[in-house]
Amino acid sequence: MTNDMFEAAAEGFRILGHPVRLRVLATLRDECQPVHAIVAALALPQPLVSHHLRLLKEQGLARAERRGGFVYY
Repeated sequence: MTNDMFEAAAEGFRILGHPVRLRVLATLRDECQPVHAIVAALALPQPLVSHHLRLLKEQGLARAERRGGFVYY
């Protein structure tokens, strides 16, 4: 493995190492949900949930899809 591969793996572990992100992934385990449903399920502020969703999306651990006026993950 190259240093870049180790760095990418470490970044992935860092992303997964946050309890809120693990809760988000557990919430999304069975089905896609709109952001407002994820916020309600986690009982956390929407900006905080959106921040963690963005980080998960950037790492390729979540996908976003716009449906009408909502974004589903």
